Amino acid sequence: MANAPATVSATKPVLRGLHNATIKKNLTVAIALTAVVTVAWSFLINSPKKEAYAQFYKNYDAQKSFERMKANGRFQGC
Repeated sequence: MANAPATVSATKPVLRGLHNATIKKNLTVAIALTAVVTVAWSFLINSPKKEAYAQFYKNYDAQKSFERMKANGRFQGC
């Protein structure tokens, strides 16, 4: 303990440009996450939904559906 320095000097933090550097980093991360989520949403949500709609309307007969609803009494004016 006899050779221990009386004061310890800490290096000063770099504050000049810190705000701009933080904004650049956060903006880069935000853009990257947005791109990843957009691509994932497109492949996992939109593509199956579009395929399901295409499959439904491939065999859909509007006139048959109208007649079925009319027979059930859904349209009182017809």
